[in-house]
Amino acid sequence: MSSSQPIQIVIVGGSWAGIAVINQLLSPFRWSKKTIQVTLIERNDSRHNTLGAFRALVDADYGDKIWIPYNNIFPKDAAHKVIQDSLAQVYHHHIVLESGSTVAFDYLVLCTGCNNPVPGKFSSFSSSAKAVELTTKIRQDLIKSKNVAVIGGGCSGVELAGEIKTTFPQKQVTLIHSTSTLIDYPEFTEAVKHLALSHLEELGVQIVLNERAVIEELDHDHPIHVGAKTIRTKSGKTIESDMQFLAAGVRTDTSYMSTLKPQGVDDFDPASLVDPETRVIKVQKTLQLADEAFPYIFAVGDCTDFSKIALATTSFATGQVAAKNILKLIDASASSSCSDIHAANKTVKLNQGWSRPEITVLTTGPRTGISNMPLFGTLFNNFFSRLVMSEDVMLRRIMRDMSITPIEAETIRLEMSEGSLKQ
Repeated sequence: MSSSQPIQIVIVGGSWAGIAVINQLLSPFRWSKKTIQVTLIERNDSRHNTLGAFRALVDADYGDKIWIPYNNIFPKDAAHKVIQDSLAQVYHHHIVLESGSTVAFDYLVLCTGCNNPVPGKFSSFSSSAKAVELTTKIRQDLIKSKNVAVIGGGCSGVELAGEIKTTFPQKQVTLIHSTSTLIDYPEFTEAVKHLALSHLEELGVQIVLNERAVIEELDHDHPIHVGAKTIRTKSGKTIESDMQFLAAGVRTDTSYMSTLKPQGVDDFDPASLVDPETRVIKVQKTLQLADEAFPYIFAVGDCTDFSKIALATTSFATGQVAAKNILKLIDASASSSCSDIHAANKTVKLNQGWSRPEITVLTTGPRTGISNMPLFGTLFNNFFSRLVMSEDVMLRRIMRDMSITPIEAETIRLEMSEGSLKQ
């Protein structure tokens, strides 16, 4: 690409990681004199605040606000753009989208995330109106239910069970988990694991540990079942419920990596770029791909092996690091050619990402939650949950990051909803 042309930076995925990359790249404090053009590829028509997904399930007013339009993420007069489409294939200097369109890049940032069962995320469609419609239907079924079972005691299961019990204290809520400890991630402290158990028990949630539930109707693609069901665990225990949620099982789709090879190298195996079991992308601490053939391709967030736990704080922080490193490479490179970027990568000192799993905040209601903070540990967990998440589960923070006001977001949502109904 000619030095007179803007440097093309393509970001795939517009959640915590992708928005952090964009805001850092376009920061008014950026000193670089080189012109960049940013393109965001995003499958959804709006950003889903996944942190508040379970609050949206129990709170209709909140549920109508949880999707935030992308209209204002770039200045109105800028050449940057948003393309609503899904990533199909990655090549050494262009990507192919599901629509068949191709987009060239000088630098690429992959922030495609992971897929959780509904209502945590909605991977089967990209329309926010349809997602709100489905959430409303699930909420109506939930209101009618009396005995709710949640399968899976990770972060999602703990938050889901807590939100349901906090909003509907009269309902029987049972959380079934296959191991002896809730949120049993190696990176979490033992104190916060014990707190998760005691906190849910104080709310009135029935906890069943060391039991693997068997429900034929539930799987990742069908994570909710409505109807009376006798749940039988592997040990033979029976649990009665009339609505069941699967809150376990995370999928990562990085099949788009199967086409990526260094330019002019035919015997390269793209499978080496991803973990063979989890399918997450292998990255360096600088967030560049682990293979040094691609110093201009970065991957950030839940689609990578950078952190074993999917945390918004890590995605946001590493997104900023990736953007800073791209700007460093741009400034140190004579041009955006592969050879010049490779040369710059050998000389410039890039930043390294960080993850702080000891900072843990889970929300179980507008004023309740589970937290583990430096110095304080698990003390004042409800206070820190409100302080960090706030009662709107970071919604105002996300809107601020996306340069949109609540009134603007509501106006755009209404226009999008009316357009969806006409189709």
